[in-house]
Amino acid sequence: MSKKIYLPLLLLMFSAMGLQAQFEISAELRPRFELNDGYANVPTDQTEPTYFVSQRSRISLKFNQEKYRMFFSLQDVRVWGDDNVATGSATFMNTGSTGIHQAWAEFDVFANSRIRVGRQEFKYDDQRLLAWRNWNQFGLTYDALLYSYKRENWQFDVALSYNNDASKGGSAGFGVNNFDVDPITRRLRTLNFIYLKNQITEEFSLAMLNLLTGYQADKTSSTTYLMATQGFYGEYKKNAFTGKFNVYYQYGKTQSGKDVSAYMITAEADYKARKLSIGAGIDYLSGQDASNADADYQEGYHAFDMLYGVRYARYGNMNQFLVPGSTRNGGLIDIYPKLAYHFSPKSTLRATYHFFSLATKIDEPGGNLTLLEGSLGSELDMIYAHKFSKEIIFSAGVSVYNTNDTFAKVKGVSPTDIKTPVWGWVMLTFKPTLFSSK
Repeated sequence: MSKKIYLPLLLLMFSAMGLQAQFEISAELRPRFELNDGYANVPTDQTEPTYFVSQRSRISLKFNQEKYRMFFSLQDVRVWGDDNVATGSATFMNTGSTGIHQAWAEFDVFANSRIRVGRQEFKYDDQRLLAWRNWNQFGLTYDALLYSYKRENWQFDVALSYNNDASKGGSAGFGVNNFDVDPITRRLRTLNFIYLKNQITEEFSLAMLNLLTGYQADKTSSTTYLMATQGFYGEYKKNAFTGKFNVYYQYGKTQSGKDVSAYMITAEADYKARKLSIGAGIDYLSGQDASNADADYQEGYHAFDMLYGVRYARYGNMNQFLVPGSTRNGGLIDIYPKLAYHFSPKSTLRATYHFFSLATKIDEPGGNLTLLEGSLGSELDMIYAHKFSKEIIFSAGVSVYNTNDTFAKVKGVSPTDIKTPVWGWVMLTFKPTLFSSK
């Protein structure tokens, strides 16, 4: 049968399916040019800017039936020119850049209840602890089982997961349960959570999230240390005003077996007046205080871990603070005023200024028995976005970091050698629907 005949018959078959179900094929193409002289790194007099184009390419299949649904997404992420199968005159492919982004099936089990199993995205509240990290070209997904219940003003979700090596799926893995995939030393062993949300009034909602995460003790052990993160997220919306807050506490054990006692508190408010939006926020993530001489305190761990939450959208677009390690376990205070001007419903310019500080005192690197504290400098982020249509979005951004001596020392760079970190990017997002049986 020729391709000319086969393709119309295939589409006709999907259209017939649409009488009882819905089938959709969609795609995403997202090339991004970047000038990097400070994104996720600290430039010095000995370094020079890098220029590159990365690209995300996705094809997604969605199937919806009355009682069940299925979603499959295949993606390829690459930097232009990084193909490992090539000749001197052409590039062919990169054998390591293609993979499954999402693959899940969802079933209605009881009234208002569903179960989803497979690789899926998790996005909850303002994504400070569970996020899809969409800025990253790869994104972030989880292999898990999710139960979800929704009724009227209530939502209740429970997720369970357990990760292991591919070798454990056969007889070769019998009797050996340690998770020894190299070179990743901090690979997630298990992620579990309970989420409860209530829309208390038309304006105010309150959510409770209880996370239980586990990491293997070391590469030669099957011991998993568990850490719990529990707290609340609140959101108030009325007319042009929006207010949000987070309060979370962590306890349990770190991957090295230390007892955890850490917390995060955030507050944020926004107000929109015609074409102008103004807002401000403050985040406080606890750290390990080097000036606290109490033996019990120092034997524990007090730096809050954001786990799987967003960094780029919260703590400066330049990703200097992925905490806790990026501040040497000193925690982080982020105070950020922000402005947005809406030229039209399709065109917006946003600016956010971050004032960063250590939450606690830390030992200065180098072993000179001095402490570092206070300001870590500031960062200005500006982003312009224009939506040509629901399928095509153009965006561009520039970020500049104002460093100081404390910032340089925390990052392990001599204050006399550091340059001003600068980063700029231009991105096109194209997300067409290729076929729909609706």
